[in-house]
Parts: sequence; C-alpha cells; structure tokens
Amino acid sequence: MRQHSLSLGRGLTLSAAFPDLEGSVEITIARRRRVLFRKVFKPDEPRDGFRHHGRFVRADGDLELDVFSGELFWEGHLEVRRPWGRKWHRILGVDRGVIMRSAPAIGEIAGSPNVEDPRVSDRRFGESRLCTPTALRLYVDDQERDIADIGRRVKRRMFPDYPPFVFNTVACVGGSPEGAPGLYTNPNSIWFNVFFGYYQLDAPKPAWSRPFGYRSADGVDSEIEVDDILRLGKSDWNWFSNWMYGVPTEHVEPYNSIEAERGGVELSPPRRIGSSLWHGMTMRGIEVASAYESDAPGAARLAANTIVDDVWRAAFGLPNPQPDWPQSFVPTALEGHLDLCYREDDAAFHTLIFGGTAPVGADPAFLEAQLAAVRAVIERRYPDAGFGVEAGAPS
Repeated sequence: MRQHSLSLGRGLTLSAAFPDLEGSVEITIARRRRVLFRKVFKPDEPRDGFRHHGRFVRADGDLELDVFSGELFWEGHLEVRRPWGRKWHRILGVDRGVIMRSAPAIGEIAGSPNVEDPRVSDRRFGESRLCTPTALRLYVDDQERDIADIGRRVKRRMFPDYPPFVFNTVACVGGSPEGAPGLYTNPNSIWFNVFFGYYQLDAPKPAWSRPFGYRSADGVDSEIEVDDILRLGKSDWNWFSNWMYGVPTEHVEPYNSIEAERGGVELSPPRRIGSSLWHGMTMRGIEVASAYESDAPGAARLAANTIVDDVWRAAFGLPNPQPDWPQSFVPTALEGHLDLCYREDDAAFHTLIFGGTAPVGADPAFLEAQLAAVRAVIERRYPDAGFGVEAGAPS
C-alpha cells in the first residue's frame, strides 16, 4: 500500500493508506521511521486512543475517523524534545480538530451505506460483480483533500459554476476473478468500459434551490436538467473511474465536453417501478475515455495519479492488454438508460439515479439485462423512493 504522509514537525509524520474500498483507513504515526502508533480504522471501529512516553516523544490522545465525511479528528497532545535538551516542545495540542481530510469516504443511498448487488447473470453476457461492498462518497467542492483530491478536480473542470454537491455511488462491472485482468479493461469484451449501478446526488440547501438533475423542485412534474446528467456521466467515466484508475490527464481531458451529446438524449414520462414513479432518460453516442492499457512498444502507460490507483484497479479489474489493440486509452461510444427521481428534507435535495450502459450498437438485450437488475433492486430495496403514484400512471 502506498501512503499519504503529513508532517507534524520535529521529525514526526502521520501517514494514511487505504487497504481496500470497504471504508477502512490505516493511520500510522512515526518519528524518523520509528512507528509510534498504527491502527486500521474501520466503519465499525472508528475511534482509538493511544499513549506513548519515550525519551524524545510523548503523546496521548484519541483519533477518530468519520467515515462519512472522510475527516480524521485528533484530540490530545504531542510533545518532543531534542536529544541534548531538557525542554519539551508541544507541537500539537487540541481539544478536537481535523488533521486530515481524505477521499473517498463511505456514502449513503436513501439513508444507508449498505448496498444491494444488482447482479447480471446471463448465459450470453456472463456475470457482473460489485466493485465495492459499500457506497462510496466523493465531495464535489473546492475543499482540498488528502489521499485523492478528485472532488476538487471535478468541480473545477466539470462543474465550475455549480454549488458544491455530494456524489454517492454503487458501481458494477463485468465479472472477473479477484486479482485477475478485468473485462472493464478488455476492448474485446462487451463489458469494455461499461459499468452500471446507482447514484445518490446530495445538493445541500440553501446553496441549491433545486435537485441535482432537475430544473425545479416540482415533484413528479419536475423536468430533467439534461446538462447536469451529461456532466455527471462524463465526470464518472473520465475522472471518478478512469483517472482514479490511472489514466493520464491528457488522455481524459479531450472527452469532457457535453456539446455533441445533447442531441442523443431522449426523455420519457414517469413510469412505475416498485410502488412509485420514476422519470426516464435515454442517451446515445456518449464518448468517454477508457482505462485500457496496451503493452505494445511505445504505447502510453497508466500513471500514478493517486495513492489508491492500485485499489481502484483491483476493484474494476486489472489491466488486460490485447495483441490486436496496440493503442492505450482508446475512447468508447456508449448508450444507456437512467431511471431517476428525487426526495428532499430540510438539509438537502437527494437525487436517486439507477441505470446501465452498453457500447453503441451492442445487442439491446445487454442493456436490458442491466436495467432489469437495477430495477429489481428498486423494487426490493427502494420501492417507495420515487414519486407518489397517480391515477392512470404508466406501469
């Protein structure tokens, strides 16, 4: 595991690493490579106290990780003294303060971090697999974050004129054994650069006067704001997924524009899924970067964009070079369908989006298999999440 290190002064460092995408963070405090404290903080074990009284360092306090905000809190003090001196120097002493903000964090869908796998199992297309066992959360704002500062990058490139919002995601890809080359990275697979699943977009009030993805907050009569959704899709494929996987920035930037894709969007009236109504949106010809890495001589290679790119690669599937594809990071053109709705409370609007994608021109049954899987999750887990059913609504 690679680590992000923060200097505390006087030879002391605090390091953080992500061993997986289950919400765990390993925190290490060391002085000149001597480990004074090490702990893996988990969602069900977010707090731990420590005490160290040595010849040159003495410290005590508590560390607590808020897995939902990605913030590491310190409460206590830390003192050092020089080998030839007697005076102790306090370099950190707080009642309770944030000493690190990380990304990703644990997310929520309809109030819960627990997710249900919308599994595809089809004799023609094979099996899908869930990328992470919990929802992931990224903050799309101007706040600098350690580990992976992707939310600020996406805010500046894709949503410069938008208020901050929160991106929660559950993603599935084509099935491959753990630690093996992936179908997501295999251009000879129908699953190439394809994922499906669901999102929740949290738009906090009063900065937002409407839900993300909608022009207004008029319930089932609300109209979809197409540009929001296109920007989100480009952000997810190009940045949250493939840049985090290690695709170099110069191979992502050319596919940020949404101008050409507006004409490939069709909106459909509300339909009943479960016991509530959802709006529909179909897209065709969405061009995005891919995470394909060729092993041909001279081909572009994956970069170390963050310290968690190895975790991302394990989640999506390892690189899968093919002899008939000598160029890395070839773009793909995708089509897809989304079912979306929103709900609101005093703090924010919460937009739910469930959907799937497929290569343009693929067997329509491939996309239908994904949509059947995500709609089954709505019916089992979120049947009342959409808008109230009205008389005569389509089913």
